[in-house]
Amino acid sequence: MKAKKQFVFILAMSLIATLAGCGGGNDSNNGTAPAKADANGRCPHEIKQEKCPFCTPSLIQSDGFCGAHGVAEALCYQCRPYLKAAFRAKGDWCAEHNAPDSQCMICHPELKEKVRPGEHGATNTSGTQG
Repeated sequence: MKAKKQFVFILAMSLIATLAGCGGGNDSNNGTAPAKADANGRCPHEIKQEKCPFCTPSLIQSDGFCGAHGVAEALCYQCRPYLKAAFRAKGDWCAEHNAPDSQCMICHPELKEKVRPGEHGATNTSGTQG
């Protein structure tokens, strides 16, 4: 039962990230075509395209769940500080608390209910973290 809840949570986070990457925001392609990397391999979210969970939504499922911070590992800006640039580029940033607005537990206290320390969802088959 525990694994089923984790799977449902990861699936929900995948859907949220996919929808966030497809609509409005500051994305240059407005979700109509796959994001293109610049000459340096950076995506419209200002990070390497292969590390961007908004351009590569499959990372959300494959990297599993960050139990320490209550989000999909691929979206965890605390474990992956380079994601701060991507969240800022998407317009998802709480400047007051220096966190993505979608993960700001001060502005959105209801998010605290989702933190389950030490729990992880899908396995990372490579055995390494981002």
